[in-house]
Amino acid sequence: MVSLRNYFTSTIVIVILFFMFQFSGVAREVLNDYTVNPYAEGSAKLSDRSSAYVAGEGSSYGQRGEILYIGAEQNPTRKVVQNWASYMKLGIWFCNSLEESQGLEEAKYQITFEMAVIDSKTLDWENEETLKRLKELAEEGTDLVFADLPDVSVIERNKELQNFLGINGVREKNVTAAGLHLYGGFLLGGEQFYRAEDEEAEEKRQDMQLEFPWYLLATGTKTYMSGIIEEEGADYMNYPPIIWRNNLESAFVFVINGDYMEGIEGLGLLSAMSAQTKEYEIYPVVNAQNLVILNYPGLAEENKKEMRRRYNRSSSNVLRDIVWPDIMTAYEKSGFGLSAMIAPQYNYEDGNLPEQDKLIYYMKLLNEKRAEAGLSGLCISDTGLTEKLREDDKLIQKTLPEYRFTSFYAADLPEEEIRTVLSEDILSDIRTVVEDDCGDGEIIGYMSDQVTKQSVLSDGLRYTYSEDFRNKCVETALGYSSVYVDVAEVIYPADNGNETWREISKSLAGDLYENWKEFHAFSGTTVSECDSRIRNFLSLEYQVNQSGNKISLEVSNFEETVWFLLRMNLDTDVRIEGGKLKAVEEGVYLIEAENENVVLTLSQNNNDILE
Repeated sequence: MVSLRNYFTSTIVIVILFFMFQFSGVAREVLNDYTVNPYAEGSAKLSDRSSAYVAGEGSSYGQRGEILYIGAEQNPTRKVVQNWASYMKLGIWFCNSLEESQGLEEAKYQITFEMAVIDSKTLDWENEETLKRLKELAEEGTDLVFADLPDVSVIERNKELQNFLGINGVREKNVTAAGLHLYGGFLLGGEQFYRAEDEEAEEKRQDMQLEFPWYLLATGTKTYMSGIIEEEGADYMNYPPIIWRNNLESAFVFVINGDYMEGIEGLGLLSAMSAQTKEYEIYPVVNAQNLVILNYPGLAEENKKEMRRRYNRSSSNVLRDIVWPDIMTAYEKSGFGLSAMIAPQYNYEDGNLPEQDKLIYYMKLLNEKRAEAGLSGLCISDTGLTEKLREDDKLIQKTLPEYRFTSFYAADLPEEEIRTVLSEDILSDIRTVVEDDCGDGEIIGYMSDQVTKQSVLSDGLRYTYSEDFRNKCVETALGYSSVYVDVAEVIYPADNGNETWREISKSLAGDLYENWKEFHAFSGTTVSECDSRIRNFLSLEYQVNQSGNKISLEVSNFEETVWFLLRMNLDTDVRIEGGKLKAVEEGVYLIEAENENVVLTLSQNNNDILE
């Protein structure tokens, strides 16, 4: 039997707990200022395109280095190399031929290039002067990157070219590999085998280029990626090379047996190759890891018949009860920053209008999770973009009149159209545009004088081997990743089957954790936070000097904080003054520059190497 004293004690405790829980809920509601976008504050003071650094123009430190591109103007590799040089703050020269490049040196410029990227399919390999000129470049200390290779028949009959490329012969003109092996120590993220373990993984993941010539490499070369051959007695040391390096007396020759330089992979390959040529390399990075939920939430009831067939519930209940919990699980496990690009409606012609209470509900949820709410430009009906945006503006003005959007997802809209509608009232405070990757290597930059652009790169629902390789490349070059999940396809699925969100998203949380765990040193950001970092990255100037065991990093023309990667080919300890140092992986450090002058001190026992 409970005593009267214990009864009153228990009652008081229950009442206290009740009020505590009630108070915490009320406090959370009161403190949740979802009606104001914090990223809109001070956006007028952000740096703009005029402050972006252009190598060789207005630099207080002078030219940092020169890159040469030799090849056809229409080759997509040219644009990738141009963007890489811009990101690395390097000067770049374009030549359509070797003769033109020779004229740069012999005429008025007298330039010595750090690296030359060569579109080898445009060169005349029947002309003896071609290889002679390339050898001259190498003898001058210019590292050469063959962005592709001439036809295998050209290489097969040219022994001198083989020697130059580090090739000892042609085993097969074409071979089909079972997968690819990326060796550690080249791209960030370490060693990786792109080989499926079963038929299901093969179908879902394997999309790498698996057919190529099988070259045998000479002694002294170094392989960075090779094919995997399922052949009895095959020696893995002689597997067909995809990316390798030949060592010459005065320079390195890097070779790519494939088309990897034609897309954003080229950014990381060039950064990795540049780092392989030096005892250490320091270069700027963005340091941003974004998880962007595209077209979420939808605020109108849509595609009712299909939603009932697949889920036995309405579209709003699917988004709230099924999609949201899975997104939160993936987000909280990943370490990414979260941004949701709201699509008030998908179809503007079906008569179903967005509901104000749903907008308030999701804005509260996003604010509680420190996530950013942006606006999506998606429209599946024939409604014009301007009309769509004005309909969206009516909803926002009724529901959240003080809220100012600072990020906009452009869907598949052309950039000219985007620039035109940025003057619409609802987009007047936009500071960054999120767009799909167009494949030219310009994944960050300026959309207009005031507005930046940033690309989403990896499909969180369909993470394939080529996406993993591409992700490693971009992390290597920029310390940047942007994973997207497009929720519109849940409400308007493209297939006629019964595949549901549960089935297509079952690996989302696991992939985000597993495939990005090697990049934990980089920061999770929302897209507007990423925008600030992009502006600083594009504006900064820097210079690296060394004296003995001290490396001086001088930085200027930036606001707030900027980051650099230090990649070392030395076995040494590092100390830092004027910033913070965080290990990314063995021999790779993330530098957070807190001052304009950062000094790195390497352990004394390596002075003989450094000097």
